[in-house]
This record gives sequence, C-alpha cells and structure tokens, in this order.
Amino acid sequence: MNGTIMYISGGQWDGVPGTDRLLAEALSVRARVLWVDQPVSVARDGNVRRHTVSSFRGVPETVAPTVSRLRVPSLPGFSRPVVRRSTEAIARWTMRSAARRVGDGLAGVVNASPLVHFPRELSVPRLLHLTDDWLASAELMGLSRTHLERVLMSNIAVADVVTAVSPALAQKFSEFSGRKVEFVPNGCRTPVPAEYGTVRQPVAVLVGQLNERLDFATLSDLGRTELPVIVLGPRTEREQHARRSLDEFLSRPNVDWRGEVSALEVARVLATAAIGLTPYTDSEFNRSSFPLKTLEYLASGLPVVAADLPATRWISSDFVKIATTPRDFVDLVRSGLETELTCEQRRRIQSSAQQHTWDVRAEKLLSLLGEQQTTEPVGKRAPRHIGSK
Repeated sequence: MNGTIMYISGGQWDGVPGTDRLLAEALSVRARVLWVDQPVSVARDGNVRRHTVSSFRGVPETVAPTVSRLRVPSLPGFSRPVVRRSTEAIARWTMRSAARRVGDGLAGVVNASPLVHFPRELSVPRLLHLTDDWLASAELMGLSRTHLERVLMSNIAVADVVTAVSPALAQKFSEFSGRKVEFVPNGCRTPVPAEYGTVRQPVAVLVGQLNERLDFATLSDLGRTELPVIVLGPRTEREQHARRSLDEFLSRPNVDWRGEVSALEVARVLATAAIGLTPYTDSEFNRSSFPLKTLEYLASGLPVVAADLPATRWISSDFVKIATTPRDFVDLVRSGLETELTCEQRRRIQSSAQQHTWDVRAEKLLSLLGEQQTTEPVGKRAPRHIGSK
C-alpha cells in the first residue's frame, strides 16, 4: 500500500513488544507507519516532557526506516474526569497536527487503543482493532470501566471496520455493537529454521508477563514436580494472592526465573528448549484473548501445552496439546519432555506457524482498509448507533 498508516497503539513503542508493536512493524514493510503512543503523564516520563513541544507541533521521532513515533503527553492524574478530557483534547491536537504534516499521503488509521478516540477530522478509512477485552480488563488495568465503555462506543460508531484478535472477542463485540466484527488473530514472527545440530534440552519454557492471567493452581502443581521450567518475563501482578502464588512458584528448585530479558535471549532459549507453556486461567478476559506465546512457541519449533481457551482451539494444531485441569497440564508437560522430537518434526512444527505470521495479519488489515472508500470527513457523516444492525 502506498502512503502512511497511522497506528494508534495501546502502549509505548519502547515497551514490552506485544500485538501493537509486532503488527505495526509488519505493516511498516508495506507502508510507512505513524505510530501514536498511548498518552503518558509528563510528570512520569522525562522523554515525554522533552518532546512535548514537538508533539504539539505534530513532529514525530524516527524510530525505524519506515516508522515514526508520536508521543502524546498528558497531565498527572489521568483517572480524574477533568484530566481525562484534557488528555483527549491533547491527543486530538497532536494527531491532527501530525496528520497535516503527512497530508494526502495518509492512507488510513488503525486504532488499537482502549483510551484514545479516532481523530474525526481525517477523511481516511478507520479500522478499530480490539486487541483484548478492554471492558473486562478495566480493573486489571486500574481504569474506569465507564470511561473505557464511552471511548469504545464512540470508536465503534465512527469506525469503517472493526476487528478483534480472537473468535470469542469478535462474537462478544459483534453482539455488543450490533455490527459485524472481523476476526484478525494475533500472529508470530516468521519462523527461522534452527541451525543444524542445535541441541534441545529437556526443559519447558514459559514466556511473558507474570500476572493474574496465569492459572496459579497449574503453576503450583508444576512447581511441586521435578520437571525443569525456565520462566522469562517480568512480574506485573497487582493483587496480593497473585503475589503469594508467584512467590511460591518462582522459588521452587525446578523453576529458573530469569526475569525480563532481551528478545535475543528469548529466541535463544526457545531454540534450545523442548516444550512451550501457556497456563492461562479460565477467565472472561482470557477467553477473549489470543495468547501471543502459543504461536511464538510453534514458530520456534516447540510443541505446546496450553489451557483450554477458544483461541487455542482455533489454532487447531496437532502440536498444541490442550489441558483442561492442572493435573492434566502437568501430565502433558511430563509426556512432552519425555518425547524427543527429530529435526524433521521440529521443522513441521515451524511450518505449521507459517500461516500465522505477522506478515499474514498485516496483509489482512491492509486489505480491509483498502476495501473502504471514504469520501467525506467523519465529522460530516452520521455515526452508527451502537446496538442497531
């Protein structure tokens, strides 16, 4: 696609790479990307303070050959209604200023933020990408559900296309909004065949943030075994019971927790481990999610043991074993570690991930944007009414 895609993210460019960063990087292979950070308080981030004037002028930073980053400053105290309104005004101003600099080259807007409204003045296709069940996760994110619902309803009303990362999330918000929600799942990096002679250790690996999304009963059972587990990722729990459960699990002698590590280190561990773990709890939020780690394990040639979630069943892979109880999970991990796979079997696992790469997902989003023909600014069109077909 020619032109620039504005990608309004749910995080920061230099945060832990997740759906937004990985999808935007794939989009940047096909178009220029103007990445918009989630608003951040000027009191909390010195870099945001230093770029405040540039942000108001709509001058982004270059972070990659075809990617520029626009920071959105906000006042302290985002949870207060008055501050929220000022942040919304600042976001509109900075995005509008940046869009003016792009001019006619702006080809579309992808909004993956639970907090930022679409810039209504732009007469380009708008795609709302639901990366999680933001309403169900309001408490987990420490945000007002009422406010999140107001932003979500506004964005659904003016979006040309709405997409969601899991089948359950697409169905839920199709019923919520009364309109079609396309299913565009999360993806994985393009599989890189392992070097000849790479030795796999009989070790299970768990990658990602450690918080309330995990099934602590499963982790407890796994920690009480002799099965070796490497854990890569930061602790981001908020609740006391989660803190105690993680303390117990990570202190076990068979668990090697290495904290947050570089992407290079993650790739190295995945290339030498035997099996990947996705031990998520059966919650409303998780049922609507699409765990990144499961596909990343497959792309690295690892079979997976995962909790029974709709997204996991959608993958429908012989290399993903689904556990319905903690004991079942542990038994499947033990069986996987006792099964030594050949190089050819590992290559087959990686091949199964080829249809799920971020490149495939980026092509889908661009195709959906390209199907839209917007002829007048959003502000001049009647928004859709949520709940009407």
